[in-house]
Amino acid sequence: MSTETIQVVARKDGELISKKFKAAPYEFTIATRAKWGMMIADEDVELRAGEYKKIAIQEVILDADTLAIPCAFTYHAVASVLKVSSKEGNCLVEKPRTIKYVYAFGQETGKVRAGDLLGVLNIFPIMFTREAMKPVLVK
Repeated sequence: MSTETIQVVARKDGELISKKFKAAPYEFTIATRAKWGMMIADEDVELRAGEYKKIAIQEVILDADTLAIPCAFTYHAVASVLKVSSKEGNCLVEKPRTIKYVYAFGQETGKVRAGDLLGVLNIFPIMFTREAMKPVLVK
């Protein structure tokens, strides 16, 4: 298995930090069964057409060894969810994670209100097809 030294850039307490890791790509199998998680706004937000904005949602807890992919369909008239973000920051897929934010694109100018359904997450269990190398911090 070939390894590479990569730099992971994250935000901690409002500041950008970067750390170098030795890591390797790995393979996994994704299940054909999944469950849906709802992405429900946890704040009121004004959004303009064409604007990209981070929006707090009610927490969605992901088990270890699961992969969450936002559904491609639009569920809200004003906002379209593009990405999700964990409150723990960068996380390994082998550990549980908590999704607390979405990154949304304004389809139209309008309001998102707390309690609005912004989208649906497709949550798939995965299984590693071989032993994955845990990333190692490079000093």
